[in-house]
Amino acid sequence: MDKRYGANSNTYHQWNCIKQTALFLQIIVVFVLCFFCYGSALNGTFVFDDTVAIKHNKAITQLPTNYTAIFTRDFWGAAIADEDSHKSYRPLTSLMFHWEWMIWKMEPYHMKMINMFMHMLNSILVLMVVRRFQFEKSYISQHTQDVAFVAAVLFAVHPVHTEAVCGIVSRADLMFCFIFLLCLWMCSANFNSIWQQVFIVSMTFVGVLFKESAITIPLACVLVTFGLERWNTLCWKQQLKRLVCKRNLFYGISTLAIILFRLWLADFKTPKFRAADNPVAHAENLATRIYSQNYIYFFNLKILINPLHLCFDWSFDCIRLIEGITDKRMLLVLCLYAMVIVLILNYNRNFPPVIGLGLMVIPFLPASGIIKVGFVIAERVLYVPSVGFCYITAYGFIWLSEHIKYRKCLQIAFGLVVIIFVLRCRQRSLEWLTEERLFWSALEVCPNNAKVHYNIARLATDVKNNKKAFHHYHKAIELAPDYDAALMNLGNLYRDNGNLPKAENYIKKSLEITPDFATAWMNLGIVQAANKNYKEALDSYNNALKYRKNYANCFYNMGNLYLELNQYNEALKYWQYAVAIKPSLRQAWANILTMFDTKSMFSEALNVSEQALKHLPLDSSILFLRANVLGKLGRYSEAENLYKQVIGKEPLNYLYHTNLAVLYHRWNRFSDAIDSYRKALEANPQKATTARENLSKLINVLAKQKQVKQQ
Repeated sequence: MDKRYGANSNTYHQWNCIKQTALFLQIIVVFVLCFFCYGSALNGTFVFDDTVAIKHNKAITQLPTNYTAIFTRDFWGAAIADEDSHKSYRPLTSLMFHWEWMIWKMEPYHMKMINMFMHMLNSILVLMVVRRFQFEKSYISQHTQDVAFVAAVLFAVHPVHTEAVCGIVSRADLMFCFIFLLCLWMCSANFNSIWQQVFIVSMTFVGVLFKESAITIPLACVLVTFGLERWNTLCWKQQLKRLVCKRNLFYGISTLAIILFRLWLADFKTPKFRAADNPVAHAENLATRIYSQNYIYFFNLKILINPLHLCFDWSFDCIRLIEGITDKRMLLVLCLYAMVIVLILNYNRNFPPVIGLGLMVIPFLPASGIIKVGFVIAERVLYVPSVGFCYITAYGFIWLSEHIKYRKCLQIAFGLVVIIFVLRCRQRSLEWLTEERLFWSALEVCPNNAKVHYNIARLATDVKNNKKAFHHYHKAIELAPDYDAALMNLGNLYRDNGNLPKAENYIKKSLEITPDFATAWMNLGIVQAANKNYKEALDSYNNALKYRKNYANCFYNMGNLYLELNQYNEALKYWQYAVAIKPSLRQAWANILTMFDTKSMFSEALNVSEQALKHLPLDSSILFLRANVLGKLGRYSEAENLYKQVIGKEPLNYLYHTNLAVLYHRWNRFSDAIDSYRKALEANPQKATTARENLSKLINVLAKQKQVKQQ
């Protein structure tokens, strides 16, 4: 008896060791596949939404840490209660970015590495969760570990995940997925206690602070529990009775409470999105909205099945609206729903695919058109629903491999799919390295997307490629004549090129489309001020402030207008308004310092420069102006230190070398002055005229002094 027990125990132990070793090897394979997909794309820059949500988000970049700002602003940096707010409240994601910024000083490499690590972790969690999915007593249930491994491999290499992994702002989706899978793993455990339920609800609340879609976690847990406890084998009355249990009521009440809390934070207001961002949601005809929205569901599934054509933005005319039932695309929608209906009607006989379908649909609900969102399709939104898709695919693959003769052929085909997906991931991840690559890749998929042309034009403007910028702005307007931002930016481009009449014309067109476009009103004022139409410019600035009260840039430009009118006190007042609202507005600080310097108000200039440096530490322009004032006060050593500091940052700035030379000249350190004048001439021979004149005079004076001494 004891010997048999010992033998069985030994066999069990060996079998358990084999299973653990197999699991470890599977984890290694998943880990390596993730690295092959994304390891070569870590050296990218901040791309697209990364710039707004991270790099230019004061709540993230502010030091010391302003927790109030992080927890009262939306994901893009605006106050969550503001009318212009996007209402995307993800403070824990923003807090992660802030901590990373403190450590790595806005280095995208490390942020992208964390995204890749989270994807690795999520892929491993898919493996661990699906291993617990024992939904039926059948032959296939004995191969759950195989299903789990195939699902995890597909999840690791699926190209649709590239945006979620390579776009740093998609950390929100990665964290949502991590918490989603953690809760599924917890609810699939053998024990069922109040602490398990409290854990799931608590993690749901935490998940909502990473991304709003996490509100669907309890519903997904109900679905998985329904399958694991095999309620589907009961009659429908018993199924309903089991569904309306204390645990599920607790989940329901808790979910409702979290939703109310989330709505309260946004002051129960919904965000305002432009029709161009989501034409489906803004279609006037109800039938058009219904047809088009249902086609969007099919299109999302199409991307999951065939991720060959991917795009960072599917707005504008990427996907044409469906005006009537006779549109050929509706046939695809009907086929999709027919398959879903057949699957649901036979859910008792084929339950695991129904679970997979539920895991696709449930986390997708917040983006399904139930509430109005600011996009047509966002690939990052498919990151969590793809867990269900990968499970269905893996289940089908294992089922087929056990029921057809050509098992080896099927396995080879699967291996080829994995290789193709890895190569596509690598290709797509390289497109996410820079904005230029990303935008051009989008143009290949959606050549009629005005937003893509707009972004290419914006990049071309930044690098002074005006010909390219003009072409793509005009193309954007040709595709979308009511594209207000493109019209305004084209006007700004004409202004920068000296064509003020055209600039005014295009900016006015943007205001005809969007009368409350505060930025356009401000830019119109800048053009009118350049045309010396000061009264009209002032009216435009006031209109901008009417639609955006605390508009720092507008106050700054009003100050510039009053400076041109020689109304110095008014100019100073508006610049001070600007820096009070936006302390990081370098140009306004510089103008205030220049005015105090010009008026020989040196003590005021020093005080203001100290205030400015609190908000803009080590800013070259502020340090330079402070050095000028210190030099005029005869505090030469302090001024010299500041000049050397800014020259160290910008060694080719001829003005810095010139002013340091003037300081040495006053200080009677003539050899140092000559050396600095010469460096200014080397830096910019054409513009350094003051340095050339002063150097010539200094050399002549020294020559005469030498002659006098010799005589």
